[in-house]
This record gives sequence, C-alpha cells and structure tokens, in this order.
Amino acid sequence: TCPCAFGLATPMSIAVASGLGARNGILVRNGETLEALSAVEHFVFDKTGTLTEGRISVSSVVTTDCPWQSGAEALPDEIAELMQYVQAAEMQSEHPIAQAIGRFADDFDLNRNSLSVEGFRSVPGFGISAQVSGRSVLVGTPAWMQRNGIESQSVLEQHAASLDDNGIGSIRCAIDGREIAVLGIEDSLREESEKVIAALKAEGMKVTLLSGDRRQTAEAVAHRLGGMEVIAEVLPEDKDRVIADLQARGKRVAMEGDGVNDAPALVRADVGIALGSGTDVSIASADIVLMSSELEKVLLASKLSRRTLRAIRQNIGISISYNLIMVPLAMSALVTPLVAAITMPISSLLVIGNAARIRTVFRKPRR
Repeated sequence: TCPCAFGLATPMSIAVASGLGARNGILVRNGETLEALSAVEHFVFDKTGTLTEGRISVSSVVTTDCPWQSGAEALPDEIAELMQYVQAAEMQSEHPIAQAIGRFADDFDLNRNSLSVEGFRSVPGFGISAQVSGRSVLVGTPAWMQRNGIESQSVLEQHAASLDDNGIGSIRCAIDGREIAVLGIEDSLREESEKVIAALKAEGMKVTLLSGDRRQTAEAVAHRLGGMEVIAEVLPEDKDRVIADLQARGKRVAMEGDGVNDAPALVRADVGIALGSGTDVSIASADIVLMSSELEKVLLASKLSRRTLRAIRQNIGISISYNLIMVPLAMSALVTPLVAAITMPISSLLVIGNAARIRTVFRKPRR
C-alpha cells in the first residue's frame, strides 16, 4: 500500500498554488482561503481605491454666484478665500478628501498659515467642523448639513445633482451657518475595472458595488462599469453589516477593499481581498493580498482557487485508484517486491506532477 500519495494529495497542491501565487503577486494566507474562494459566488467591491485609482481630486468649486472648473487657469478671489477656510479646517483630517483639498491648495499656492483653527471635530461618514479664525466652517455630506441645521441652497443642489449624474461625488461647504459652495470630488476608474467586472459576470458571479457615496453617483459609476447591483450611502461602520446580510441569504461572499473602514467587512467576508496599496489595517485583515494592486489579479486568484481544488480531487483520485489496483494484485501474489518498489514511488510522482500542472493558470495565452 502507499499512503504517501494520499498524504501528499492536498498539501502538495496547496504548496504549489501558494508558491505560484506569491511569485505572481497574490499572497494567500492559508489553504482554507483557496478552498473558500473556490466556492465564492458573490463579489463585493468597495468603490474608492479599489475600482477607482484612489487619488481623489477637486474637479470643481461652485458657489451660489461663482463657478470654477478644473482646467481653468485662474482661481476667482471669492473661491480662493473660501478654499483657504476649507483647507484650514481640513488640515487636521486624514480623510482622502482632506488630502485632495490640500493638494488643491498647494496647486494654487493658497496661504493657510495665517488662519487659526480651534474646536476641530470629525464624524466618519458625515464630515468635519471647526472654528477657523473665529468663523464656523462645516464641510461634509448633505446629511451633515441637515444635522447642523444648515439650509440647502437650490442652486447648489442642482449642481450637485448634475455631478451625481456624471458619476462625480460632491461635498458641501458652509460658513457661519450658511451653505455657500459645492465641491466636485472626482476619482478616475482603474483601467482594468470594467474588464474585471465583465469577466466575473461572464463566469456567473454576482457583483456588487459598495459605496458611501450618494446613490446617484454610485449608480452612474456602476453604469460605466457595465452595470451591477449598487449598495450606496453606507456609513463606514455599516459595511460589516452589509456583508453579514448577504451571508444571511446563503451567499458565499468575497470582499475587495483597501481602506481602514473596509477592515471589519474584510474579516466578516468568507474571503477578504486587499490591495497592496491599501492601509496596513486592511492588509492585516485580509485573507488574500494583491501586492501589485492590479485588480485583474482578483480573476487570477479566483481561477487559482478553482484549479487548486480540482488538482486536490484529482490527486486523491490517483492515490485511491493506485491502491485499489495494486493492493489486490499484491494480495494475489501477482506483484513481485521489485515491481512494488518501482510502482510505489510512481504514485507519489504522479501526484506531484499533477500538482505542478496548476502553473497553467498563469500561462499567458498564445496569440
């Protein structure tokens, strides 16, 4: 008998798959991750930083009577003064939008050192508030404005709706209790996003876009990617609940994200996938890390998991078949010790060779 082949069937396949994955920028936590990923039928993608480049920029600033669009050389005095207050308030925030506003201020060389900031407050998913040189500054979502008793301006509401229709996010700015501007916040899609979504849908996978943006903005982005289910206006702490709700429906879920707010959802999902360019917390929480931050590696990881499970089943079949054939022959005295000594390692070599065939997942197709 040869228990060696049977004992090698699973660990050899997992070792080969993990090694090949690592060589191609796909770090897999353990063998159970590959098994879980092979059964996944629902992929959930965080929008910002996953389907998009994650480098947010301020594309427009519109006040009640003065518009500015990206590409315009001059910055009107009214908007320059406004952005000085906004940037001063955002300086203590680590949010990507705050960083985008900081880059905007640097591009136009806005003087921020003369403004004093007191009473800074940040509420995740809503916005920030602060006292800047004695003036009350609020920057955030429409819900944040309502929460602070700020009345919406119809002109600014119309502009925000126009941005939503084009898949561009927006935030509101209020000074001294009055809403005075809407900032267009744009983040370009990754080049491979549409291809990845299309490939997953072609394989029969359910795909969902998860975002904290307004529904109109998220749906516009989903339309540009070929269409998918949209779960929008989700607060950071609710992403974990969204994944739990999907699992409660009997779905096997893989979550792709890159931010601190995605970490609980990555842990909750059957398989958490983080981009290597993401935060340390998201990487530590994930089961799979894509080191090169190429979204196409999600497809490779999925194919690798299914190919590994198939190799394991084949290896078990090889080892069982060997014993079903050779043991009765040996019991019938039809196998000499020399033949047994030759055939026994052959079964192990067959298992090893079959596991090595997993590398075909990474073979580039011929033209």
